[in-house]
Amino acid sequence: MKRMFSSLVLLFALSGCAYYSFSGSLPGHIKMAAVPLFQNETTEIGLVEELTNRVEKAVLDNGAMKITGEFQADAVINGTVVNVIDEADEFSRDEQAKQFRLRIIADVAFFDRIKNRIIIEEKGIEGWARYDASGGGGISREEAKLQALDMLAKEIIDKTVTGW
Repeated sequence: MKRMFSSLVLLFALSGCAYYSFSGSLPGHIKMAAVPLFQNETTEIGLVEELTNRVEKAVLDNGAMKITGEFQADAVINGTVVNVIDEADEFSRDEQAKQFRLRIIADVAFFDRIKNRIIIEEKGIEGWARYDASGGGGISREEAKLQALDMLAKEIIDKTVTGW
């Protein structure tokens, strides 16, 4: 009985550690990352600068890596914003758009500079937010863009750094 109890305690302790440890997701040699300016295949101005900054912040918030310049980095997160879509999301009784959904879509690659190989490549990662069509009462398109970029940055880190 005592032996079984000890085994259960050990099992719970080990499973608890595995559940909360995200730094173990990366290869041990990757400690520093670079996030070069994302490319932009859209007509949206200022988008890639905002997204690049948010991805850097998400890397730091994740805590598994530090940010450095590209030539000092163990890994590089490269990305391209491929689409920005505004679509009607909610309509009034007279079928006028009341609310829009702003979707920002990116393709991303997580490159291991030490082993000279792509670790993960994800296409179509998306962040989105809603904004008020009339500009009054709800959030503006600009605010929605920032919210969508925050979501997109989190998705990028979830899929590239912790998701592989």
